[in-house]
Amino acid sequence: MYIEQNREITGFDLSNIPRVLGNYRQGDYQVVPMIYHGTSRHRAASGSVFALRLHDVVDFSQAKLRYSTREALTAAFKIDVSAKIVLSGVDHDERIEPWWTLQDRRTSILDDLRELGIDLVTAPNFSLLLDKPRTDDLHAIKRIAIVWREFEQSGIACALHVNSRTLHDFERWSRFIQERDEIGIISYEFITGAGKRARRQFHIDGLSRIAQQSGRPLDIVVRGDPDVVTQLRQSFRRVVYIDTMAYMKTIKRRRASRSGNAKLGWHPVKTATPAELDDLLDHNLSEQTLFLRDRFYDQAKASI
Repeated sequence: MYIEQNREITGFDLSNIPRVLGNYRQGDYQVVPMIYHGTSRHRAASGSVFALRLHDVVDFSQAKLRYSTREALTAAFKIDVSAKIVLSGVDHDERIEPWWTLQDRRTSILDDLRELGIDLVTAPNFSLLLDKPRTDDLHAIKRIAIVWREFEQSGIACALHVNSRTLHDFERWSRFIQERDEIGIISYEFITGAGKRARRQFHIDGLSRIAQQSGRPLDIVVRGDPDVVTQLRQSFRRVVYIDTMAYMKTIKRRRASRSGNAKLGWHPVKTATPAELDDLLDHNLSEQTLFLRDRFYDQAKASI
């Protein structure tokens, strides 16, 4: 197993990842709502930027995109054709590991993704696990770096997902980023291990060190617990938060209701037509975005 892993990624060292020019340009968005599908809706959701899941756009079993044009993609998810699109590589292992098994077939998929005009993608978060040999972690880290480079080489701006389990992991990523000024944005998730209260600060501190040691302004894309945004904003130029709450509450027929700036309640409602769900989604997207901006960002400078 060890020999196979080592050969597959040309060693665990990150230094042999080829350099790229870098495609990332700082965006004008901070809160990005995620859309899971367009079912039970009639019209495009209101908004200028949306997140989609990588595995919802790529058919891994067929090694091709599920949608051949941007118009087909935006129609399927019922978002405006002119909206910016962020693809999130954060997902469960069974939904993201197949990206690696595509091997050289990823090249044509990446070419097609570029043609869709994707604004940003976050590299797949291949898992680091406690109950596996340490070499499995090193294998996952190197694979993240490899696929990040593939996205960038194909002309797609990609946030490097600096998945880490130990202080040494953060230090390795920090050196990698220091040496490569083409990296302008990274990503992280606070859903599973890093989302646990006992470990959250460790991961925030590790990310902050990466930003401080990079020698230049860095941006970060975050999924999971929004409470981390405030601290990360102290170290990063821009924190982009991908929100799943507004959409999930909508499909469960819950309506956002503000209770001051510190709380947003979700109350059950009944819908009889798709048009009512469209209205509910627009309401929830607006309220959740405003709530997150008021609580975690400087509203005067934030944009949806």
